[in-house]
Amino acid sequence: MDEKADQGWLENAQNNGESTTRVKSKLEKRLLLKMDVSIVPLLGLSFFIAYMDRNNLGNARIMGMQTDLGLTNEQFFNCLMVFFVGYMVFMLPANLGMRVIGPPRQLGIAVIFFGVCGTCLSAAKSYGAVIGLRILVGMGEAFVQVGLLYFSFWYKRDEVATRAAVYYTSATISGCFSGLIAYGVQKNLDGVHGKHAWQWLYIVEGIPAIGLGIIILLLLPSFPDIIAKRGSRYFNNDEIDLALQRMAEAHSVSDQKIKYSEIWLAFKDPKSYFTAVIYGALCLGIASVTSFLPTFIQAFGFDKLQTQLFTMIPYAFATVSLLTVCFLSDRINTKGPILFICMATSSIGYIILMATTNKVALMAGTCFVASGLYPAVILTVSWITINHGGYTKRSTAWAMAQITGQGLSIIGTQVYRTPPRYLAGHGTLLGFFCLALVSIVCNWFWMRRENLKKDARAEEFRNSGTNDVEADKSMDELLDKHPDFRYIL
Repeated sequence: MDEKADQGWLENAQNNGESTTRVKSKLEKRLLLKMDVSIVPLLGLSFFIAYMDRNNLGNARIMGMQTDLGLTNEQFFNCLMVFFVGYMVFMLPANLGMRVIGPPRQLGIAVIFFGVCGTCLSAAKSYGAVIGLRILVGMGEAFVQVGLLYFSFWYKRDEVATRAAVYYTSATISGCFSGLIAYGVQKNLDGVHGKHAWQWLYIVEGIPAIGLGIIILLLLPSFPDIIAKRGSRYFNNDEIDLALQRMAEAHSVSDQKIKYSEIWLAFKDPKSYFTAVIYGALCLGIASVTSFLPTFIQAFGFDKLQTQLFTMIPYAFATVSLLTVCFLSDRINTKGPILFICMATSSIGYIILMATTNKVALMAGTCFVASGLYPAVILTVSWITINHGGYTKRSTAWAMAQITGQGLSIIGTQVYRTPPRYLAGHGTLLGFFCLALVSIVCNWFWMRRENLKKDARAEEFRNSGTNDVEADKSMDELLDKHPDFRYIL
């Protein structure tokens, strides 16, 4: 099939949720390569830096920040909590605003902003200063989290999870590096120029974010339809045309403007609530891991330096599982069953953490938790973005999940108050994960029922030899309710 014929095939194709084994044209392969080189690394680095800034409060606690600032346990938990308050408040404006501000400006400025705030934490002298800066860091990271939504403009429904996994792998790698950097800082910089180790940690991890933000501002491509109007340093005209076709197929609509009526459609959609519960449980788990993993490992009986090093182990397992699981999910074009397995794996991890005091078993439990958590996040986000038609509806459903997630993340900063085994905290998370497992099953059956209803409707019209009036309407009008749209299970 030549490139012209292949483009014609693309124009007439409708991505209805079924996988295709069609060999991509040279033009599409070249476009994908350019996308992977120009988009994925910059977004991955932004997420890497974001999670560095998110994780460092837990490492700083082990380095003595809480003692040096005279913070009570209650005050420290509040410092963890307010990050998610800032994040939650700005999530929906960040999602909708990206279409107005543009990805390069929004992501670049946001990374610079939270880099500045993170660096300023090194100079914090009081509880109030830490609280204020943590709120601002959360606000900045809310505007960075749109990266996963941005992916859906460039990649098709059976490509999103793999690229998002590469992007999100930076979060697990940052967990490994956080422990390694904290180890190096604590061993080599404590007391240098009169600064404590935890102050150097904020400086070492904060300043690079400012430089990265400038690079993103200058180099990140915008949306395909925007670069079609303004031109691009990366893509030629044929590639831009193909990117526009792929964007329309991926969303099943051609009009990607903000439509406030779609916000109500997202609120009425059962999928929005099922996935919000799933994502909420996952955020609760992520919040507990990123905030308390060093504390957990130290409670297992390791010293401070060993603790910083051993925090790398669960993140290493998570990195491998994230890439493997998400590649498999795109390969077979299935999300729900694999998501169920991932969350069940994490649930087993929490059971292990509650059931034993053996050091090796406890480390294995944290690895089970992390190995299921991180791929489950990407699968859930993919499940949301590929099964909602329309930019505003999809953005709202994603924001609903994020707001639920950050709300539950606040719980994650408050439930670990019973050392050394933290049974109440682990038990709380296990309960939410069981609820999420039920939600996965409900969401899968609901979408399967809707697909079967659409199949039966199409068969009825074929047998009667009449036209389906609803099928003649545009995807822009009916979104994922269109008779030709199929949910990916």
